[in-house]
Amino acid sequence: MRRCIVPLALLALAACSRSEPAPTETAGAAPARTAAPTATAPARIAAMPDRFQGIWDAETGTCDPASDLRVEIAERGITFYESHGALTALTVESPEAVVVELAMQGEGEKWTMRRRFTLGNGDRTLTAEAVDGEPFEPMPMKRCA
Repeated sequence: MRRCIVPLALLALAACSRSEPAPTETAGAAPARTAAPTATAPARIAAMPDRFQGIWDAETGTCDPASDLRVEIAERGITFYESHGALTALTVESPEAVVVELAMQGEGEKWTMRRRFTLGNGDRTLTAEAVDGEPFEPMPMKRCA
């Protein structure tokens, strides 16, 4: 089992696991196509929807760049206090919920992370939750100005 050292503030947001290589396309092969979403298959897209993008902090946070629970969500990645995650996959479960897969880096470590982000309160709150039974307490955040 791999041991990962992460600042205490990031334990609330990140989980450590073994990095797995990203899938690659074979030369001459047709690019992979994503099936159209159906009632049973959520849509997979390559960029974070606009509604989720922005700066978020814990409900009790200050939104100051020095806040250790501040999160910046961009189209292709997420930046935490001392780490950054490049978006490797995103599944839209509903207009208010997405599951992200991130290739994380920070403090000399690399790991993968999956999180479900759910919007609420007219897109003014965002809750990060574990995926696949990982031990992680849901963390509600507020949108920063």
